[in-house]
Amino acid sequence: MLLRSPEKSTIGKHVFRWGNLNVIQMSPGNFFYNFQFQSTVIHGTLDLNRKRYRVFPLFFYSGLIAFMCSLVLDRPVNNDFHLATDGLTNVEEVQENDQKDKEAKSADEKYLLETEEKKFAILRSAELDLPKDDKAKKLKVIQYKVKKNETLGEIASKFKVSVESIAGSSSIQADAILTAGQILNIPNKQGLVYKLKKGDTLAKVADFYKVKMEDIYSENSVDDFDLLKTGQKVFLPGAVIPEAGPLWRFPVASKVITSGWGVRSYPQYKFHMAIDLRANYESVYAARKGRVVYSGWMGGYGNVVIIKHDESYQSLYAHNSRLFVKAGDYVSAGNVISKSGCSGYCFGPHLHFEIIKDGKNINPTKIIKGFSYK
Repeated sequence: MLLRSPEKSTIGKHVFRWGNLNVIQMSPGNFFYNFQFQSTVIHGTLDLNRKRYRVFPLFFYSGLIAFMCSLVLDRPVNNDFHLATDGLTNVEEVQENDQKDKEAKSADEKYLLETEEKKFAILRSAELDLPKDDKAKKLKVIQYKVKKNETLGEIASKFKVSVESIAGSSSIQADAILTAGQILNIPNKQGLVYKLKKGDTLAKVADFYKVKMEDIYSENSVDDFDLLKTGQKVFLPGAVIPEAGPLWRFPVASKVITSGWGVRSYPQYKFHMAIDLRANYESVYAARKGRVVYSGWMGGYGNVVIIKHDESYQSLYAHNSRLFVKAGDYVSAGNVISKSGCSGYCFGPHLHFEIIKDGKNINPTKIIKGFSYK
């Protein structure tokens, strides 16, 4: 349909939409078009101010639209096109422009709706909690000898615990530089071994590290917790070390928003519960420390990483070309987690970035200050 009141988009006014054809006026006489046909995406610009178009601009423009619309009308409907239903277990990475990626780029409404349902199912899933077998495990703390050039992050990934869990149990800082031969205490479950100091009470320690008293009781074989002594060690399951400095960091170097939070008309007319950031096949960073709860293909979102930061916050990074983390990994703020790209329902490289609080999307610019617009 030809829009009577042109809708605004991030690059201009949306003046024409019919099937999979979109035309946006960027400036007087200058248009951007985007057309999807089966697995092919055709896009470009048309400048009617150029000399070659001045004689018959309307004829040329109308002919182009008529041609594309004829393709749309002749396009067969694929009623069998849908997302895989093995959502939570289907976490493979997909290469851009392979068959599955091409299907996502030509997705219909049903496909995109199933993508949203899958995303929210993952965000709500009990799999986002601490590993289910943690409570069943009997506590074991091993002493690990650091090898040459090893980092705390690499060791944490190897043992499936957080950097903070090892650092806290070993009485070192999370950003410490390790030396070959150094001994680290590594618990076999998320949490930390705490050495009681003078003046400590169990209630005070539990409150500081956000641990429930009953969880401490169940994890430690102590006859009388009222008789704990200075220097005695207790395990604090799921302990959260208070974060120093800024909690959140920019997920990409550019800090530039190309499509903001709110209603938009392209590539769909809907409320955009995220921000898109300029990122041309470059490093994507964890915006805050946490545990990776999903890493893999997610339909219209392409290759996705989801990180759980605490009991309230999660973040999502979509349309990646490469994934460098897997579910269960613990990451620190600023760690490289992926490479941006244009996988899924995407028509130009960028990072789709979401912050979710208590199950609801919130505007990332309210949390991370300093973004700019193109």
